Amino acid sequence: MPDFQVAVVDAFGTSHRYVDAFAAVGGAVIHVRSTPDLLPGAAPVDPARFSHTLFDVGDLDDLTGRLERLRPLAVLPGRESGVELADALAERLGLPSNGTALSATRRDKYLQIERVRAAGVPAMRQLRTGDEAELRAWHADLGRTAVVKPLRGALGHGVRFCDSPDESAAALAALRDETSALGERITEVVAQEYLVGAEYIVNTVSCEGVHTVTDVWSTDRVTANGVRDLVVAQILLDGDDPCTGELVPYAFRVLDALGIRHGPAHLEIKLTPAGPRLVEAGARPSGLPYHVADAIGEGQLEWAVDAYVRPRRFLARAGTPYRRRTAAAWAALVSPASGRLMRYRALDEVRKLESVRELTLLVRPGEEITATTWDLAYPVVLSLRHPVEAVLRRDLNTVRYLDGAAMYEIDTP
Repeated sequence: MPDFQVAVVDAFGTSHRYVDAFAAVGGAVIHVRSTPDLLPGAAPVDPARFSHTLFDVGDLDDLTGRLERLRPLAVLPGRESGVELADALAERLGLPSNGTALSATRRDKYLQIERVRAAGVPAMRQLRTGDEAELRAWHADLGRTAVVKPLRGALGHGVRFCDSPDESAAALAALRDETSALGERITEVVAQEYLVGAEYIVNTVSCEGVHTVTDVWSTDRVTANGVRDLVVAQILLDGDDPCTGELVPYAFRVLDALGIRHGPAHLEIKLTPAGPRLVEAGARPSGLPYHVADAIGEGQLEWAVDAYVRPRRFLARAGTPYRRRTAAAWAALVSPASGRLMRYRALDEVRKLESVRELTLLVRPGEEITATTWDLAYPVVLSLRHPVEAVLRRDLNTVRYLDGAAMYEIDTP
């Protein structure tokens, strides 16, 4: 029998590893699913890994009662779709919680930036609208590139980079009444000024309002398939990298503004000529902890265990910069077209690169492949690690050299 239980809402993807993280200190995980149906982009998980599985069928009182009988020590979200339900359940059960008052700001991309601005934190210009004429007028006043995206999106789905008011209006028309990456109907969009600058990921965990940084990554992007800033790699920085001096204080101000006092958060921040600016934040774990396990020794999931189960240990260590044991990165290939994939022409050369540790085929020869425009359309993903960062960066550059139209033999319709 476990010593205790915690509940994780939508424990898919990286957050499925909460099972192992809590088991390491004698705990078990109750899986609370926000819907009986498998969510878009979520791979099935083995229910036998959890102590119990509960489904939300639209009756929060009933779900709260069923969960209360299992006496969890905490309720935390596993992915974006679980943020608001985890807030509500934790609050109702009187457990450590970020509360429900600001739940919407932690999910809605427009409300999020407005809340940050209202708290006195520098933030980008933006508009929430479902009206093409209003969007055209706003973009004309902005006078430069805008980004149009779903209010409650995820995984880079539906993000459009627009150079003119007409392009912004066309992006709204294309997105309206479509379904988001999380299965929600899109009726309005958020249009934001395009931020120029290097982009970083800052991952954190909080306990009783005290924040600590677990890992920081630089993001590499390319322009491909009509997407101006398509993510192709993220590189783990050392805990004392000079850029963290600007990123970390800004990230903590964002966490405070959004009312994130407990648990993991994932912040995307650009260092612009005017200083740090939030792109967006998620009150849940990043998709990157899998890649930090042997590069740092612990990541968001392990820190979250301390935050909820061993708060004294968390508070004693919080604020100590992490130390990178080895250079690490995540990377992806970019398909240039759609059709039936016949073969990859240079994948063996990628496998031979010195820092490549894992190569995962998401699309195999003989299967349908689509031109990569968002996170769920990568055909191949890589995990790279090497004691010497220069070797890892050389290999990332080689991956980009090998990847391209010549990599793929595709039978197009």
